[in-house]
Amino acid sequence: MKINQLFLCILLFISALTNAQGVLTKTFDGNINGKIPITLTLTFDKGTVFGNVVYKKKGIPITIIGYQTENTLFCHELMPDGQVTGIYSATIKGDKITGIWNSVNSKAKDLTLSLNKVKEQVIPRKVLKSVTGTYRYSFGEEGGVGEMLVQQMGADRIAISFSNVTASPAYNIAEIGKTVLKYTNNKAIYSNNEYGKCKFIITFLENGARVDFVENAYECGFGHNASTEGNYIRINSSIPKWEDPDN
Repeated sequence: MKINQLFLCILLFISALTNAQGVLTKTFDGNINGKIPITLTLTFDKGTVFGNVVYKKKGIPITIIGYQTENTLFCHELMPDGQVTGIYSATIKGDKITGIWNSVNSKAKDLTLSLNKVKEQVIPRKVLKSVTGTYRYSFGEEGGVGEMLVQQMGADRIAISFSNVTASPAYNIAEIGKTVLKYTNNKAIYSNNEYGKCKFIITFLENGARVDFVENAYECGFGHNASTEGNYIRINSSIPKWEDPDN
């Protein structure tokens, strides 16, 4: 009896550990503007949301990266070169997603978004072996752009830099030179008090990254409205060519 109880306890422990390391993935079917059928697959990991959208007439998956705050969902649709092609502003309620999809084109109209959940599962959280590469987003020629360079320096260290610019006509800048950070569980934290309190978390994904400021620590010395926060897709996995490689 004691052996059976011990075995049961071990099984429960393994199950709990597996669930703790797992992430929830949901698949939704529906449409944009009532006539553009799509399938949206999202993985939810402690506020970060990532996955892909498939426009059924084309059948090609497009990367989705964003965040969820309570029932609010905000995501970007990113092409392999970093171009943002769609913005999702929606509400998740039960098995439904409803809201707005719009293009980055300032003259484009908001389109309705209506989706229903068709599948849900818990999958293992992947520990990324290497996050080296160039990460980027772009809102077009007149929109803001951002670039993050990353080099894996070891199992628990990475070097990063940022070069981001706001939209025209201001073109204000957010820059961070090559900086080495501690890296664990697909995350790294940047913290600096040179201009005040500046702190943000970089969450790495299979083909991208999400940057979020924490503790209201926005005093980083950037230009007006310039920021490192946002959704980045990895456009390549090459070791960056740093401007000052010896720094």
